[in-house]
Amino acid sequence: MTRTPVFVAGARGLLAGEFMRLLAQHSGLALAAASSRSGEGTLADAHPHLSGADALCPHSPLLPHAELASRLGTALEQGSAALLLAMNHGETAPLWEGLLAKLGAAADRLTVVDLSADFRLPPSGDGWHYGLPELHAMPKGAQRIAAAGCFATAMQLAIVPAARAGLLDAAHPMIAHGITGSSGSGAQAKPATHHPHRHDNLWAYAWDGHRHEEEVVATRNFPDGAPPLHFTACSGPFSRGIHLSAALPLAHALTTDVARETYAAAFHASACVRILESETPQLRAVIGSNRADLAVGVRGKMLHVFVALDNVVKGGAGQGLQCLNLALGLPETSGLPVAGLGC
Repeated sequence: MTRTPVFVAGARGLLAGEFMRLLAQHSGLALAAASSRSGEGTLADAHPHLSGADALCPHSPLLPHAELASRLGTALEQGSAALLLAMNHGETAPLWEGLLAKLGAAADRLTVVDLSADFRLPPSGDGWHYGLPELHAMPKGAQRIAAAGCFATAMQLAIVPAARAGLLDAAHPMIAHGITGSSGSGAQAKPATHHPHRHDNLWAYAWDGHRHEEEVVATRNFPDGAPPLHFTACSGPFSRGIHLSAALPLAHALTTDVARETYAAAFHASACVRILESETPQLRAVIGSNRADLAVGVRGKMLHVFVALDNVVKGGAGQGLQCLNLALGLPETSGLPVAGLGC
């Protein structure tokens, strides 16, 4: 089987490292080159945990971004290729625009997945497919994909099935509360990710308006008249994972069994979403996997939905790979673990 060459821009980032870890086990894709701003060092220098992944050629030098267009062009002369953009928000769009100008018509043979926020929302995202396959179909042949954000993924999994089924009362707001691990802050050390600050600590941030709240509102594909959304993000004392709870106002009386059936029907064909029956989601069950666990229950006039997922995998690199698989016509879960680490 001929494997599609994949290029990774922003190779020193945490999500890039995770994407390449998953790529090392993929039978249909192969890492062709990885680039960073300066191109200094090797992949193993940037991500020591990948030093034994021979399939990635971890001791090969990283490319500077300035050489990426030339290497892409050579690959595209021989057929199709894929590009993962794994840079900081605001840095991706200028790099892509520069690559597009240099590649010209050859870019039509390139499938691009962006993990930043640069192309998720219109108008910059016009022409880009929104990457959350469970709720937004990812067609085979899609060429420009903006993967959904981590909190935005959890919120939409929690809310969209109920909204689409007409279960919610637009007169009252939806309340969502999510806690994320320190990996959500990226690979570079910051005061808020320093272990003595993070350990045994919990705090809210961006409480007056989180970027992923705006993303959900813009891309949620809810019916007209859906309730307004209020979201609070918190930083938790762990590395990976998101645990989100949503309290959704019901338009009419509903039982937990019917609510569970609604969500089971919404995700019946989803390989990466599991609806729990008698328990609530736990991070340890999903960390390391591309799976999201959900539980639903009715209490009075409110529908409560709980979601757990790995923000680095299903909320980041794994989601990007899942979208790329679908766009290239490969099995959706190729290279993606669906079992959590359990500890």
